[in-house]
Amino acid sequence: MKQKLIKSQILILTLGMFPSSKLYAEQSNTIAAIVHLNQSNPVILENLEYKHVFMKFHQKDLRFLKMKDLTDQAIGLQNAEGDIQYAVFNPVISYKNLQGEKRFIVYIEKFDQKDGEINSGHPARPQVELYLFKRLKTGQYQLLSQTRPDIDISGSWGVSHLNASSFVNMQQIGKNQLGFTYSGGYTSTGTVSEDNFLIVLNESGWIEQYYFGGSSDNSGMYNTDDPKYSGSSKDYKILKDANAQSLYPIQVTYSQFGHRDWQDDFPKNGTKEILKFNQKKNCYTHKNGMCN
Repeated sequence: MKQKLIKSQILILTLGMFPSSKLYAEQSNTIAAIVHLNQSNPVILENLEYKHVFMKFHQKDLRFLKMKDLTDQAIGLQNAEGDIQYAVFNPVISYKNLQGEKRFIVYIEKFDQKDGEINSGHPARPQVELYLFKRLKTGQYQLLSQTRPDIDISGSWGVSHLNASSFVNMQQIGKNQLGFTYSGGYTSTGTVSEDNFLIVLNESGWIEQYYFGGSSDNSGMYNTDDPKYSGSSKDYKILKDANAQSLYPIQVTYSQFGHRDWQDDFPKNGTKEILKFNQKKNCYTHKNGMCN
């Protein structure tokens, strides 16, 4: 996902960047309203160029922004706290759904910045927005779904763990659903962990994210030959089920090594468990009915 960089300080003139009065006239109210109205009052875009997308979903948030390095498809957006973020429009991703129909994903990253430089501290990561469209016979694009406003996509050191390569390995994950997994690692106070997540590309409502297993160990404190070295993992596997009404079940395999006194309740090594998706709770549940 390479972006062309302009190696100089550039002022983003957000008002002058969008001269079309027609674009101003076709704004909707809020992101939440857009999703819930997209069946009776569908959101239609003339094209998926970055100017049209930002004007459609973020017109009221457009702001001036000076960055030291700037991609050629980025703008300044003011967030709810009043801070101006650096919003990058990534290349549109296309794929075919289970019915063989072409779909398009608009992928936006909103970075925190200070004095024209992206915040690249350890816990820093961009906010991610995904929008799913279909192309109409008229050549226009209709919004089908999008990520929830509060979705938390994994990331660290100023970058997202979700990237263009994450979308390559799409697979059927439910009765009528496609999705994919991505992973990201994090190190804190000697603990090294990596978590996996499942993205569900629903064609109505919300694009969802679910935890999809992970692993952790204390290799940040001990060498692998140290008696105190220990770790555990939860390996997830999608189980195809022709009778599933929604997402397919998931098989979890629990593994551990060494002594982990803070995980006394961790299942016995090699234990397997089947998690089933609960549509009412909108989560995968354990046998006791608790969400994963």
